[in-house]
Amino acid sequence: MPRGRKPRSWIKVDCDGVLHGSINYLFILEKQAEWDTWETEKLVSLACQAVWLKMIAFSEVCGGRSGWIEDNNGNGLPKEFIAQELRCPLGLFGLVIDRMVKDKAIHINGTGSIQLINFDHYQFGEYDRQQPYRLGKKEAEKVESKTDKKPYGEFKNVMLTDEEHQKLIERFGPKLAEVKIEHLSSGVASKGYRYKSHYATILTWDRMDSKRGVGNGAHKGNTKGRELPERSSYKSPEEHRRAGGY
Repeated sequence: MPRGRKPRSWIKVDCDGVLHGSINYLFILEKQAEWDTWETEKLVSLACQAVWLKMIAFSEVCGGRSGWIEDNNGNGLPKEFIAQELRCPLGLFGLVIDRMVKDKAIHINGTGSIQLINFDHYQFGEYDRQQPYRLGKKEAEKVESKTDKKPYGEFKNVMLTDEEHQKLIERFGPKLAEVKIEHLSSGVASKGYRYKSHYATILTWDRMDSKRGVGNGAHKGNTKGRELPERSSYKSPEEHRRAGGY
Protein backbone atom coordinates (compact mmCIF):
# COMPACT_ATOMS: atom_id res chain seq x y z
CA MET A 1 0.00 0.00 0.00
CA PRO A 2 1.43 3.40 -0.94
CA ARG A 3 2.43 5.64 1.89
CA GLY A 4 -0.04 8.31 2.94
CA ARG A 5 -3.27 6.25 2.96
CA LYS A 6 -4.33 4.64 6.17
CA PRO A 7 -7.14 2.15 5.55
CA ARG A 8 -10.04 2.01 7.94
CA SER A 9 -10.64 -1.14 9.97
CA TRP A 10 -14.40 -0.90 9.32
CA ILE A 11 -16.88 -0.14 6.55
CA LYS A 12 -20.41 1.25 6.48
CA VAL A 13 -23.26 -1.01 5.38
CA ASP A 14 -26.57 0.18 3.96
CA CYS A 15 -28.89 -1.90 6.14
CA ASP A 16 -31.98 -1.33 4.00
CA GLY A 17 -30.03 -2.14 0.86
CA VAL A 18 -28.66 -5.37 2.30
CA LEU A 19 -32.08 -6.51 3.53
CA HIS A 20 -34.31 -5.33 0.70
CA GLY A 21 -32.12 -4.12 -2.17
CA SER A 22 -31.20 -5.65 -5.51
CA ILE A 23 -28.52 -7.77 -3.87
CA ASN A 24 -31.33 -10.10 -2.76
CA TYR A 25 -32.45 -11.03 -6.27
CA LEU A 26 -29.40 -10.15 -8.36
CA PHE A 27 -27.77 -13.52 -7.76
CA ILE A 28 -30.86 -15.69 -8.39
CA LEU A 29 -29.94 -17.73 -11.43
CA GLU A 30 -31.72 -17.18 -14.68
CA LYS A 31 -32.07 -20.91 -15.32
CA GLN A 32 -33.10 -22.92 -12.29
CA ALA A 33 -32.13 -26.07 -14.19
CA GLU A 34 -28.50 -25.14 -13.64
CA TRP A 35 -28.91 -26.27 -10.05
CA ASP A 36 -30.36 -29.41 -8.53
CA THR A 37 -32.97 -27.81 -6.31
CA TRP A 38 -34.46 -24.44 -5.44
CA GLU A 39 -32.88 -24.71 -1.98
CA THR A 40 -29.47 -25.07 -3.57
CA GLU A 41 -30.10 -21.94 -5.63
CA LYS A 42 -31.05 -19.94 -2.53
CA LEU A 43 -27.86 -21.06 -0.82
CA VAL A 44 -25.81 -19.97 -3.83
CA SER A 45 -27.54 -16.59 -3.76
CA LEU A 46 -26.71 -16.11 -0.09
CA ALA A 47 -23.11 -17.15 -0.73
CA CYS A 48 -22.84 -14.59 -3.53
CA GLN A 49 -24.22 -11.89 -1.24
CA ALA A 50 -21.59 -12.78 1.37
CA VAL A 51 -18.83 -12.60 -1.26
CA TRP A 52 -20.05 -9.16 -2.36
CA LEU A 53 -20.00 -7.83 1.20
CA LYS A 54 -16.48 -9.20 1.61
CA MET A 55 -15.44 -7.46 -1.60
CA ILE A 56 -16.60 -4.14 -0.12
CA ALA A 57 -14.41 -4.73 2.93
CA PHE A 58 -11.48 -5.93 0.80
CA SER A 59 -11.62 -2.83 -1.39
CA GLU A 60 -10.93 -0.68 1.68
CA VAL A 61 -7.79 -2.47 2.84
CA CYS A 62 -6.02 -3.43 -0.38
CA GLY A 63 -4.16 -1.26 -2.84
CA GLY A 64 -3.77 2.47 -2.76
CA ARG A 65 -7.35 3.63 -3.39
CA SER A 66 -10.45 3.13 -1.29
CA GLY A 67 -13.15 1.32 -3.24
CA TRP A 68 -10.69 -0.40 -5.60
CA ILE A 69 -9.44 -3.98 -5.59
CA GLU A 70 -5.92 -3.70 -6.98
CA ASP A 71 -2.26 -3.85 -6.02
CA ASN A 72 -0.11 -0.99 -4.76
CA ASN A 73 0.75 0.09 -8.30
CA GLY A 74 -2.86 0.39 -9.46
CA ASN A 75 -2.87 -2.90 -11.35
CA GLY A 76 -5.47 -5.64 -11.10
CA LEU A 77 -4.94 -8.65 -8.84
CA PRO A 78 -5.24 -12.26 -10.06
CA LYS A 79 -8.76 -13.60 -9.57
CA GLU A 80 -7.32 -16.65 -7.87
CA PHE A 81 -5.65 -14.45 -5.26
CA ILE A 82 -8.81 -12.41 -4.65
CA ALA A 83 -10.92 -15.56 -4.27
CA GLN A 84 -8.39 -16.90 -1.79
CA GLU A 85 -8.49 -13.67 0.24
CA LEU A 86 -12.30 -13.75 0.25
CA ARG A 87 -12.27 -17.44 1.24
CA CYS A 88 -14.60 -18.44 -1.57
CA PRO A 89 -14.46 -20.82 -4.56
CA LEU A 90 -13.11 -19.29 -7.75
CA GLY A 91 -16.29 -20.18 -9.64
CA LEU A 92 -18.45 -18.40 -7.07
CA PHE A 93 -16.25 -15.31 -7.26
CA GLY A 94 -16.52 -15.34 -11.06
CA LEU A 95 -20.31 -15.49 -10.79
CA VAL A 96 -20.36 -12.44 -8.49
CA ILE A 97 -18.08 -10.50 -10.85
CA ASP A 98 -20.24 -11.35 -13.84
CA ARG A 99 -23.48 -10.28 -12.19
CA MET A 100 -22.03 -7.09 -10.70
CA VAL A 101 -20.61 -6.01 -14.07
CA LYS A 102 -24.03 -6.49 -15.67
CA ASP A 103 -25.66 -4.53 -12.85
CA LYS A 104 -23.03 -1.77 -13.29
CA ALA A 105 -22.08 -2.08 -9.64
CA ILE A 106 -18.41 -2.57 -10.55
CA HIS A 107 -16.09 -1.47 -13.34
CA ILE A 108 -12.98 -3.32 -14.45
CA ASN A 109 -10.43 -1.09 -16.17
CA GLY A 110 -7.70 -1.97 -18.65
CA THR A 111 -5.23 -3.06 -15.98
CA GLY A 112 -7.75 -5.41 -14.35
CA SER A 113 -8.41 -3.19 -11.33
CA ILE A 114 -11.93 -3.63 -9.96
CA GLN A 115 -13.72 -0.43 -8.96
CA LEU A 116 -16.80 -0.56 -6.73
CA ILE A 117 -18.86 2.19 -8.37
CA ASN A 118 -20.88 3.44 -5.41
CA PHE A 119 -18.25 2.86 -2.73
CA ASP A 120 -17.60 6.54 -2.00
CA HIS A 121 -21.31 7.34 -1.99
CA TYR A 122 -22.10 4.82 0.74
CA GLN A 123 -18.84 4.96 2.68
CA PHE A 124 -18.28 8.71 2.83
CA GLY A 125 -21.11 11.02 3.80
CA GLU A 126 -21.27 14.80 3.51
CA TYR A 127 -19.31 15.13 6.77
CA ASP A 128 -16.46 13.07 5.33
CA ARG A 129 -16.49 14.91 2.00
CA GLN A 130 -16.18 18.25 3.76
CA GLN A 131 -13.29 17.08 5.95
CA PRO A 132 -10.57 18.61 3.69
CA TYR A 133 -12.43 21.93 3.83
CA ARG A 134 -12.69 21.78 7.63
CA LEU A 135 -9.03 20.94 8.04
CA GLY A 136 -8.03 23.73 5.69
CA LYS A 137 -10.22 26.16 7.58
CA LYS A 138 -8.66 25.18 10.91
CA GLU A 139 -5.16 25.65 9.52
CA ALA A 140 -6.16 29.04 8.14
CA GLU A 141 -7.55 30.03 11.54
CA LYS A 142 -4.31 28.98 13.23
CA VAL A 143 -2.25 31.06 10.81
CA GLU A 144 -4.61 34.00 11.17
CA SER A 145 -4.51 33.83 14.97
CA LYS A 146 -0.72 33.89 14.91
CA THR A 147 -0.34 36.66 12.37
CA ASP A 148 -3.06 38.71 14.05
CA LYS A 149 -0.87 39.23 17.12
CA LYS A 150 1.72 41.98 17.28
CA PRO A 151 4.96 42.12 19.31
CA TYR A 152 5.19 44.49 22.27
CA GLY A 153 7.76 45.26 24.93
CA GLU A 154 11.41 46.22 24.77
CA PHE A 155 12.38 42.81 23.43
CA LYS A 156 9.40 42.52 21.07
CA ASN A 157 8.43 39.16 22.55
CA VAL A 158 5.05 39.89 24.18
CA MET A 159 2.45 38.90 21.60
CA LEU A 160 -0.92 40.64 21.84
CA THR A 161 -3.77 41.31 19.45
CA ASP A 162 -4.99 44.87 18.99
CA GLU A 163 -8.05 43.99 21.04
CA GLU A 164 -5.98 42.53 23.89
CA HIS A 165 -3.67 45.53 23.93
CA GLN A 166 -6.61 47.92 24.03
CA LYS A 167 -8.20 45.97 26.89
CA LEU A 168 -4.99 46.29 28.93
CA ILE A 169 -4.97 50.05 28.37
CA GLU A 170 -8.62 50.32 29.39
CA ARG A 171 -8.04 48.19 32.48
CA PHE A 172 -4.77 49.64 33.78
CA GLY A 173 -4.31 52.88 31.90
CA PRO A 174 -1.60 53.49 29.27
CA LYS A 175 1.36 53.86 31.67
CA LEU A 176 0.62 50.91 33.96
CA ALA A 177 -0.27 48.70 30.99
CA GLU A 178 3.14 49.52 29.50
CA VAL A 179 4.85 48.65 32.83
CA LYS A 180 3.16 45.24 32.92
CA ILE A 181 4.02 44.53 29.29
CA GLU A 182 7.67 45.51 29.87
CA HIS A 183 7.89 43.29 32.94
CA LEU A 184 6.61 40.28 31.03
CA SER A 185 8.93 41.12 28.13
CA SER A 186 11.92 41.10 30.48
CA GLY A 187 10.85 37.81 32.04
CA VAL A 188 10.42 36.11 28.68
CA ALA A 189 13.81 37.39 27.50
CA SER A 190 15.84 36.69 30.62
CA LYS A 191 14.19 33.59 32.08
CA GLY A 192 12.64 31.99 29.05
CA TYR A 193 9.04 32.17 30.27
CA ARG A 194 6.67 30.45 27.86
CA TYR A 195 2.92 30.99 27.95
CA LYS A 196 0.08 30.17 25.60
CA SER A 197 -1.47 33.62 26.09
CA HIS A 198 0.56 36.65 27.11
CA TYR A 199 -2.63 38.61 27.66
CA ALA A 200 -3.92 36.02 30.15
CA THR A 201 -0.48 35.94 31.82
CA ILE A 202 -0.52 39.69 32.43
CA LEU A 203 -3.97 39.44 34.01
CA THR A 204 -2.89 36.48 36.15
CA TRP A 205 0.19 38.30 37.39
CA ASP A 206 -1.95 41.32 38.23
CA ARG A 207 -4.30 39.18 40.35
CA MET A 208 -1.31 37.64 42.15
CA ASP A 209 0.11 41.11 42.84
CA SER A 210 -3.24 42.29 44.18
CA LYS A 211 -3.38 39.38 46.63
CA ARG A 212 0.15 40.16 47.82
CA GLY A 213 -0.58 43.85 48.19
CA VAL A 214 1.92 44.87 45.54
CA GLY A 215 0.61 48.10 44.10
CA ASN A 216 3.29 49.42 41.77
CA GLY A 217 2.17 47.25 38.86
CA ALA A 218 5.37 45.20 38.51
CA HIS A 219 5.08 41.51 39.27
CA LYS A 220 7.74 40.64 41.89
CA GLY A 221 7.67 36.89 41.78
CA ASN A 222 7.13 34.68 44.83
CA THR A 223 7.57 37.15 47.71
CA LYS A 224 4.91 35.37 49.83
CA GLY A 225 3.16 38.64 50.64
CA ARG A 226 6.29 40.50 51.80
CA GLU A 227 7.19 43.90 50.35
CA LEU A 228 10.72 43.91 49.05
CA PRO A 229 12.93 46.65 50.58
CA GLU A 230 14.02 49.54 48.43
CA ARG A 231 17.65 49.34 47.30
CA SER A 232 18.49 52.62 49.15
CA SER A 233 17.49 51.09 52.51
CA TYR A 234 19.17 47.75 51.90
CA LYS A 235 22.70 47.11 53.23
CA SER A 236 24.93 44.21 52.49
CA PRO A 237 26.66 42.28 55.34
CA GLU A 238 29.92 44.11 54.50
CA GLU A 239 28.20 47.48 54.84
CA HIS A 240 26.74 46.44 58.20
CA ARG A 241 30.22 45.50 59.49
CA ARG A 242 31.67 48.80 58.40
CA ALA A 243 28.88 50.63 60.18
CA GLY A 244 29.49 48.59 63.33
CA GLY A 245 26.13 46.91 63.14
CA TYR A 246 27.68 43.51 63.95
